[in-house]
Amino acid sequence: MAREGNTLASLVSQSRHMECLGDYPEALRNAQEAYERARQTGDSEMMAQALTCMGMVEYRLGHYDRVHQRARKALELTGEVTHARADALILLAAYAMEQDSLDEMEACCLQAAEIARKLGYETTRYRALHNLSQVYGLRGQFDLQMAADEEAYRIACELRLLQRSTPLVAMSYALVRLGDLIGAKQAVQRLDQEPIELFQNQGYAAMIHAMLAQLEGDLDSVLPYYAQARQVAEKIGDPALQIFIRMGLSRYYRIREEYPQAYQWAEDAVTWAKRHLNRRMWGRTLAERAYSAWLNGDTVQAEQDFRAAIVELGERQQFFDQAYARFLYAAFLYKRQDPIALEVWKEAAYQIVRCGYIHILEQERTLAYPLIAATLNSPDPELVQLSGRCLQQLQAIPPPPLIIHTLGSFHVQQGKRSIDSRTLKRRRAGELLRLLLISPHQRLLTEQVIEAMYPEKPLPTAMDLFYKATSVLRRVLEPELPDYFPSRYLEVEEGEIALCLPPGSWIDFQAFERAIQEEEWETAVRLYQGELYPQDLYAEWATLPRERLRSYYLRALQILAHRSFQQRRARETIDYCHRILEIDPWQEEAVYLGMKAYLMFNDRSGAVRLYRELEHSLQSELGVQPQSELRSLYKSLLNSSAEKNSC
Repeated sequence: MAREGNTLASLVSQSRHMECLGDYPEALRNAQEAYERARQTGDSEMMAQALTCMGMVEYRLGHYDRVHQRARKALELTGEVTHARADALILLAAYAMEQDSLDEMEACCLQAAEIARKLGYETTRYRALHNLSQVYGLRGQFDLQMAADEEAYRIACELRLLQRSTPLVAMSYALVRLGDLIGAKQAVQRLDQEPIELFQNQGYAAMIHAMLAQLEGDLDSVLPYYAQARQVAEKIGDPALQIFIRMGLSRYYRIREEYPQAYQWAEDAVTWAKRHLNRRMWGRTLAERAYSAWLNGDTVQAEQDFRAAIVELGERQQFFDQAYARFLYAAFLYKRQDPIALEVWKEAAYQIVRCGYIHILEQERTLAYPLIAATLNSPDPELVQLSGRCLQQLQAIPPPPLIIHTLGSFHVQQGKRSIDSRTLKRRRAGELLRLLLISPHQRLLTEQVIEAMYPEKPLPTAMDLFYKATSVLRRVLEPELPDYFPSRYLEVEEGEIALCLPPGSWIDFQAFERAIQEEEWETAVRLYQGELYPQDLYAEWATLPRERLRSYYLRALQILAHRSFQQRRARETIDYCHRILEIDPWQEEAVYLGMKAYLMFNDRSGAVRLYRELEHSLQSELGVQPQSELRSLYKSLLNSSAEKNSC
């Protein structure tokens, strides 16, 4: 009997292992064999364990009716405080997530966690906590979700579970959904550092990378990541992952304004959710189809789906998704000038403010701002207050960081989205941005801007031009921002203008100056791609900073040239010297060092050529001779060459 018990335990363990690896047929075969053997011996506890294993595989395959049957039968077979009961409750919780109430799922998870705690059954306590985090995630209680998954991750690491990456997947997904770019990037970095041993999680990780790339505006990376995710989903047959991918592809094509493709993917997501009776995804797929139908011009389908999604998500307690669907419906109605639009917006705004879902509006600013603007002066004081709080919270979210190249060219990126240089030329908006970048603390008085940019204009004309440049720059950086709403990038008040650089912003000349201060000479030389603001060569305000940066660059080149010469790296020395002379052709020290480096190769002609170029330049431009040390070196080269020829 002891040997048979060990065999049964081994089969159950092997089934769970195969399920983790995504080999569902083998996992199911092991579980079925364990069940038959346990039934023959009358071991009800092992029968219950085998049933939960079968049920979990069937859950992965979307066979939810069988999942419910397995879980209920397992509960009938096992005792009140047993390992099998804890596992059966976890299985029942998974079924409840897909088919029934989140309240039931939460109750099952809490019971399973308590039984597991009493038994010291940490593997199942991990599963209970992670499933509990999904309850919180579906409800939109993201702080609770993060706390539950952090504890689940700690346990998984202690036990060295194969599925230890699963809580990281869940946390990363939640932060990407929220649109919390900084938090999402940090979470994905944690996920990338963790070996992902579960094949299923490799698919979800690829999907999350696609969503993050889309959030950052890196659209070129989106489809390759989704292709990776689809390979996993199709191999293991995970319907939830298939639905997630289709919704993500719908969003991708929406952003690219390819609305027919967006609708097709959303329709496919709805079909998958309906086919697999996945109520957890049903309301969300309806909302996605509604959005795509709206943009595709099918307003009848859009309204029908929006209404159905709001009801379905409310019944399922998926409050975050319900708030998002309700907000989209309000925007849809407002565009159609429907009189009930503002009432729907009021409901959405209340839910967004009360539950802390402001990131919904952050991701849809183009739709959110018109609704807010239309209601700030409403006769309904509650609506005014809600819209005002939405605006206040929106403005508190840091905008995408700016990545700005100024050395050798001028290029601005907002996150990973390049700003069209042509838009920055309108009304001299780009010039205003460049002026602010080199100003102390990126702040100037209005009079200083006018003196720098419009010195010859009458004051009223100059002020008008200044405000036009400011308005264009605001619109370039935040295209969706209404004219009278405060910008997150520019502060214009009390005779001052300031550029507010968000966290994560990077400017090449600032990085160059830091490298100089820290004596990281090679980094500094790599960063210096040319002169500061080449398009402003005749602007007086750019002259001094341009000359300062050029002198730093020359200093770095000189130090590197001397270091290379001392280390007898002649080719590098010559390269550094030529780079110095491209900027300062009268730099006699560079000529002397370059001549010495040429002589390391015994290249007298190269050394002579370098001297003669300097001599010609000095005589023609200044009417002077090179310094005596250089002339002596040159004469010695000529003498040695003459002696060689005479021999």
